[in-house]
This record gives sequence, structure tokens and C-alpha cells, in this order.
Amino acid sequence: MAKGKSFCPHCYRVVPAGQSCPCRNRDALRKAREPWRASYRDPEYLRNRQKVIDRQLGRCKDCGTTCAHFDTGTGMWVTAPYGGEVDHERPLCEGGTNDVSNLALRCKRCHGLADSARRKRRSKPIRRG
Repeated sequence: MAKGKSFCPHCYRVVPAGQSCPCRNRDALRKAREPWRASYRDPEYLRNRQKVIDRQLGRCKDCGTTCAHFDTGTGMWVTAPYGGEVDHERPLCEGGTNDVSNLALRCKRCHGLADSARRKRRSKPIRRG
């Protein structure tokens, strides 16, 4: 092998020394695979996110657990210390929108359960026989 080249330990391609293999460029691959994720930085989504948390007073839609608090210093709702997540009722990948009516605040546990149920509904059963 020529000097200045190496093998990618993940896909075994030859890559120039000092460069990462294209298979490891997760951000670019994820952007191509999941283009709707860019809308999470959209000002409309960020405004609607705050409206939804305010509408639910920082409590989970499903179990009522407090998962956000209002920071008087910034004048915004904060979910980080409590683990709250704003969920899309109809996911963006299935044609949902960032409208207030499509968003709900959920705790991590309830968000995971809702996503799991959605994935089960979306997957098709395997027929054997």
C-alpha cells in the first residue's frame, strides 16, 4: 500500500491518511436520510414548542409528571433539567407539521413509549410459512 493511505476499520475502504472515511460522516448521512430534522431549528417550531410547554404548564401530556420549568431570567420554558421532550403527534417523517396542534410535551418515559408504539404500528408483520 502506498504511503499516506490507510484502511477504514469500519468498511475496510482505502482512505487518505488524516481523513475520515465517508462511511463515518454520520451528520451528512443523517441529513440525507432524515431531511425533516432541519426543521427543529426553524423559528416557527421553536415558538410553537414554547407555546405547547406553556399550554401544558410544563407537565407531561400522558402521566402529568413535571418535565419543564419556566426560567424567569430568560422568560422561556426549559426542559433540560427535567427531561421533558416535545413530541410530534404525527411525526414529521409521516407528513406531520410543526403546528401547535401536532405537538405535545412528554417526559422521556412517555415519549419512548409513544415512539415504540408508533414503530410497532408502522412495521409490517413477517409472514412465515
